[in-house]
Amino acid sequence: MLYIHQFPDWTHFRFDARKVVNALGEARLQEGKLIGAMETCGFQELEQNLLIQDIVSNYAIDGYVLNAADIQKDLENIQAAGNSMVRNYMGAILNAFNPITQERLFAWHASMGENRVASFRQTPSTIRLQQGETQLDFDGPNPERLEQEMEHLVQWIESAKMDGVIKAAIAHFWFVTLRPFADANGRLARLLTILMLARSEQTTRCQFSLNQAFLERKDGYFKVLNQAQRGNGDLTDWILWFIDTLLYAMASSKEKIAKEQKRTAFYNRHVGEALDEKDQKLLTALFTGELPESFTAKEVAALVGASHDTALRTIQGLISKGILKADSKGGRSQRYSLV
Repeated sequence: MLYIHQFPDWTHFRFDARKVVNALGEARLQEGKLIGAMETCGFQELEQNLLIQDIVSNYAIDGYVLNAADIQKDLENIQAAGNSMVRNYMGAILNAFNPITQERLFAWHASMGENRVASFRQTPSTIRLQQGETQLDFDGPNPERLEQEMEHLVQWIESAKMDGVIKAAIAHFWFVTLRPFADANGRLARLLTILMLARSEQTTRCQFSLNQAFLERKDGYFKVLNQAQRGNGDLTDWILWFIDTLLYAMASSKEKIAKEQKRTAFYNRHVGEALDEKDQKLLTALFTGELPESFTAKEVAALVGASHDTALRTIQGLISKGILKADSKGGRSQRYSLV
């Protein structure tokens, strides 16, 4: 069996234009709605949280756990950030329209990988991944090919004329197929993808977390990439999966925006209302999803670390202020929700 890079014309990628364009139309529609919502609402805190989620998820896909609080601290003072990975990550987005160069890729790798040598890998690259009952195998190109292959990829990124989403999907696949570095190739490919989507959207704002969507669909992500790497150059399935995951990420952001809009409208209605610490904790938990929309006094007691009677008094106090309402009768199983 030949891997895709073993064909002489392997980078002459193909895809079913009709299927891809149909999917792309929906993605562009939802993207426009999302950008408009973010610009109208101006949720800077939400945007930062999405960026933190994207960075943390990028590493989590490869099995690394990052501390979100540390990432937030670095983002708040990017110039003094102790983690060069955060600076490079932000640099990729904020300077998305700067050319991709070999030096830039080496800097990314130095900050995101364990091997700090400014060179492409000098050894073979082999993947053997057991996914349930499926074995995913892949061998990257030989090291002596990488200089020329990467030069070809970078030139294509900077010159090819096509829709930016399709281009980002192809570049992602191309990079992880070359596996140019000794480690961190997946993380680098995903960062490159974020940069290219920023170019496509012509914005340096973070409207969704694509890496969180990749993480939640991790099994499918590895499987569809591997299938394409063992194919003959038809990337239709990969591009369609990529667009569908992009839609999934945007839908998740729209849900977060809806919650932020709901919370903003709520506090605007209740400006000046006297709320104690337990009241605030309960309401915050409702808006963040820590509490379900319809909840019991028992769930509130666990949330605020108090007795059932104390939780009930908190709930009844908020009912008297017109903030909560009882959903149904039933003693200790009675449920409540926001008015």
